[in-house]
Amino acid sequence: MSERKVINKYYPPDYDPQKAEKQVRQLSKKLKTMRQDSVTIRLMTPFSIRCLKCSEYIPKFRKFNGKKEVLPEKYLETIKIYRLSIKCPRCNSMISFKTDPNRGDYTMEVGGVRNYTKENNNSQIKPDESTEETLERLLKEEEEQNLTEEQKGKDRLEHLEERLAKLQQEQADDEAIEALQKNNLLRMKRAAALDMLSEPSKVDEEQDNLDDLTAQAFRQYEDQEPKEPEKSLESSTKETKSPQTLIPTKIQVKKKHTSNSLGVVVKKRKTKKH
Repeated sequence: MSERKVINKYYPPDYDPQKAEKQVRQLSKKLKTMRQDSVTIRLMTPFSIRCLKCSEYIPKFRKFNGKKEVLPEKYLETIKIYRLSIKCPRCNSMISFKTDPNRGDYTMEVGGVRNYTKENNNSQIKPDESTEETLERLLKEEEEQNLTEEQKGKDRLEHLEERLAKLQQEQADDEAIEALQKNNLLRMKRAAALDMLSEPSKVDEEQDNLDDLTAQAFRQYEDQEPKEPEKSLESSTKETKSPQTLIPTKIQVKKKHTSNSLGVVVKKRKTKKH
């Protein structure tokens, strides 16, 4: 027991306690998972899956707490193949799929079915394919991909040219429509101006017609009017012109008393008439 209670310990000059702590933690994690066949990880479904037990739909990119296992088989004796397993969120049945490095995709194993599979030439790939065959296949795929990209680029250019031609045609049509609208407006304005100029002549003609009608009406009235009323009118005018008879009237005026500068009023005596 005295050996374990040694106080003096050797620390090298380049010793870093933080790095040592990290290394210890990593080693402890490895020791925990070394003996285990599967490791719990957080993963997302790479494709949409349908459960075979309860027909539950699991969409793409849904997160799960799954398990990862390393299979004993390898691709080209170097690349590892992993098995990923999740539980159905409805019935808790196990759904597992594994990696396929030969096709660069996943293959379903147990518990589910892919809802959609891509239609490509991966079905022609042999399961036991050598390295030379894989290289040839990859070169062919690359050439085909380049050709398809070139064709797509040409198609895009043609599509852009057609679109530009359509836009130019639409602009020309819009300009033609605007020109027609302007011409119509000018014509309307000219017609309105001519109407305004012709309106006074029409008014004058109507006024002349009214004057003629009134003159004719006065003439008819004068022709139909009797002569006796004219005499009565003449007599009335004569009576009005004759002078009126005036009756003379006396006006009495008060006599003023004569007065001198001293203010003495001198009254005249009335003389008796004999």
